[in-house]
Amino acid sequence: MLVNMKRCGINNNSMERLADDDMTLVEKSQQGNIRAFEELVSRYTGLVGSIAYNIVGDMHMAADLTQETFIKVHRGLKELEEPRKFKGWLCSIVRTTCVDWLRKEKVRPASLDRLADDGIEPAGKFIGGAFKQTSTEEEELKERILNIVNTLPKIYQEIILLRHLRKFTYREMSDFLGLPIATIESRLYRARLMLKERLQDLYI
Repeated sequence: MLVNMKRCGINNNSMERLADDDMTLVEKSQQGNIRAFEELVSRYTGLVGSIAYNIVGDMHMAADLTQETFIKVHRGLKELEEPRKFKGWLCSIVRTTCVDWLRKEKVRPASLDRLADDGIEPAGKFIGGAFKQTSTEEEELKERILNIVNTLPKIYQEIILLRHLRKFTYREMSDFLGLPIATIESRLYRARLMLKERLQDLYI
């Protein structure tokens, strides 16, 4: 089940108090207070783990990515200029960490099927059997397609990976990213156009 980060059931006053408390813990952590940082980790492990699981869909990998996220947070905490915005900064780190992990994963056949269903060639031709690659050639093609996805701007990489690799619905992407469905549709449309143009070069 997706975590809807906009509907956490906390009123504005509670959120403000939490942000103030976070700010104190962050400032202490930036000064080297280990206990303060441990409190931040304890407070946000559940949230980070939920976000990671929503993206990668695997409990064990989500746990690994949660740990990796907090390592990055610890290393970069002194660079956070606005401690009161810690939560948003943390969420952006875990999302980037998970999307980077997805980018490094091989494109699975199911994700190529989805690209074919959306009319993106040559992935569609590949799935349809127009090309008779050996299994080695198939793996090379999958790798090349993912490499092309990686050349897209970050916001379009994310939308393609969530839709085609993680199979999020439009509503799930909207809830997860905190964006209107119209924006999701627009970004996905632009991402597919860019991807389609770049994929054409595979067989030119």
